[in-house]
Order: sequence, then structure tokens, then C-alpha cells
Amino acid sequence: MNILLFPPVAFVISLAFVLLLSELLTPLAAKPARVPGSAKHKAYGCGEEVSTEKAVPDYQGFFPFAIFFTLLHVAGLMLATWSFNPLSAGVGLVTGYVAAVAVVLAILFVG
Repeated sequence: MNILLFPPVAFVISLAFVLLLSELLTPLAAKPARVPGSAKHKAYGCGEEVSTEKAVPDYQGFFPFAIFFTLLHVAGLMLATWSFNPLSAGVGLVTGYVAAVAVVLAILFVG
């Protein structure tokens, strides 16, 4: 009886049961009404009306915020890890990094 608990065997048995149940219950299913010219008989699935104009995505507002998010998180990570050993990198290097981040953010949002 342990063979029934083997996953591939259990899957095949379950699949056969569902297929048998589906075949037995198919005659009880409602028959769809055939209305000529309705949207349900068009080529697109589910009868949804398809507009002829194409959507043009606009990412102009997304990229500055994505770069802002990335830069601030990387800057925060750099400053947080620098605080563990502040003597490993000079204060000038960290100040330069923060200044570079500030310049890039100013370019993004001001200019």
C-alpha cells in the first residue's frame, strides 16, 4: 500500500480521477447561447473589445525616481558601512562620495 503514497503514482491517480469526474459531469454543464454577431465570437478571447490604438508607455517620470531611490539607498549603505570603521577610508573620500551623490540628485531634479 505504500506505493500509493509515492508522488508520481499519487499524481497519476489524482489526474485520472479528475479526468473521469470531468467526463462524467460534462453533460450537466450549461450550453452557451450562440448569438451571431456578438462580441464573444470575435477572434480575441473572452469577447473583449480591442481598441485599435496602441498604448505608448511613458517612463519620463519613473526613471528620475528610480535613480533617486537607488542613489539614496547606495549612499545610505556606504555611509552606514563606513561608520563601522571610519579610519579605513579618509573623511575626504566619504565627503566626496556624498558630494557626488548630491550633484547627481541635483542634476536629476533641478536640471
